[in-house]
Amino acid sequence: MALGPDFLWVAFGRMATALIAIASLRIMTAFLEPKDYGIYALLAAFQGFCGLFLINPVGQHINRHTHAWWDDGTLLKRLAGYDGYILVVSAGIAMVVVLWWLTYPSADKSLITSILAALAVSAMVYLGTWNGTFVYILNMLGFRGGSVAWMTASSVVGLAFSTILAHRYQTATSWMLGQALGMAVGAIGAGMLLHRYQAARGIVPNGSNELPTLLNRQTILKYCFPLAAATGFMWLQNTGYRFWVGGVWGVAELGILVIGLSISLQLWSIIENFAMQFLNPYFFRHITGATTHLQTCAVLSDMVNVMWPLYAILAGFNILFASSLLVVLTDDRYHTAVVFVILGALIEFARCTTNLWSYAAQIQRRTIKVILPYGMGALVVWVGALGVSYFKGDLKMLAIAVVISSVVTCAVMVVLMQRMLPIVLDVRRWSAGLGMLIICLVIAIAMPIRNDGLYQNVLLLSMGGVFSGGCMAVLLWRNPALARLLDVSLRSA
Repeated sequence: MALGPDFLWVAFGRMATALIAIASLRIMTAFLEPKDYGIYALLAAFQGFCGLFLINPVGQHINRHTHAWWDDGTLLKRLAGYDGYILVVSAGIAMVVVLWWLTYPSADKSLITSILAALAVSAMVYLGTWNGTFVYILNMLGFRGGSVAWMTASSVVGLAFSTILAHRYQTATSWMLGQALGMAVGAIGAGMLLHRYQAARGIVPNGSNELPTLLNRQTILKYCFPLAAATGFMWLQNTGYRFWVGGVWGVAELGILVIGLSISLQLWSIIENFAMQFLNPYFFRHITGATTHLQTCAVLSDMVNVMWPLYAILAGFNILFASSLLVVLTDDRYHTAVVFVILGALIEFARCTTNLWSYAAQIQRRTIKVILPYGMGALVVWVGALGVSYFKGDLKMLAIAVVISSVVTCAVMVVLMQRMLPIVLDVRRWSAGLGMLIICLVIAIAMPIRNDGLYQNVLLLSMGGVFSGGCMAVLLWRNPALARLLDVSLRSA
């Protein structure tokens, strides 16, 4: 399969969503006070709990089998049983949000506002799940144009409605409801397109009158439950502490903390999602066709050797230009969060490294192995939070505790996964990526870049982005691991 068209489709989609994400942060911080952004962070934490703990394990199972089910014509029939489960999860979280809203000290105690908040979270869970499922499946099967089109449409429509509603009401709920409307557009459009592609194939699976099962008892017990435990710990580690911060330091301080960490999260999401959107379909197609342990190890090694050096360069850029990112992407009220942007870069670097190695457990269907790393990380965060509170520390100390927990999770994950599927490192490219990271760290410590002018910071980011992008391009040029990953067809028919 040619690299050009696929790469250009994905590059266009990620560029569009990156620009929309930048605009979203700027608009959101202009309309919402830090305390309102803090409330938004808490509502997003409820959504994240459902996504990570209740939906992600099933979603990973679907991703793992997308190609096989598409090949035998049962994919859409299997997804039919998914809808009821998502509805139950959405309804359950709605009731939880109503009860929380009516008892939380910093929230408006109106029943109407609590119902609207619950509706916003519930809609994001339901519509966001189907949006992500259909768009991701289109991408996995090589329908890049449709995937990019509906992903971009979701972002554009969501930003438009969120801006209109937030301009009128200036609340966290209004922004989230706008995002949910965008998710609805993408979910409907991508779902219809996927059904059309399936119908065009004309494949009728054996036993077509019966509904194929999405999950069986063995899959639930041995794959989904362990993965849910791990992602539950992941939520406690990366998001659950928000409720503690909001209660101890207040939602305004929570808003400053989360916006700083979110700057790094947004930056990493752009790069990580671009890479995963382009490479994951090839990676999972290779895994589907792998017949030996050595073949599986080789595919995973290729994935890690392509991505980790790029992550190291991104971490260096994120740390070096933390202040410029904050000035360009947020309103003046949030510019005190620069230290959280830097710490967020370290958190994201560790998180993405952890994710790369965790593929081993998914491939081997031994997801119980990922419980310990995330459990250790959650323990470190909450012990740190209690310690910071007891000794009257500040939010910087709490953020450092989150960084330490991310490093602990990463270290434990790498050790465990190496025992399962040992990865052979591309030492030359790893050394280059690590060298760039160290150089950026030294410069950031010795000569930190600080400038208050918007246009000057845009220029700095442009120069830094071009240089970092050039370094990434050099690492990808004639990269044998990348060539091997791309050497497969995404669809059998």
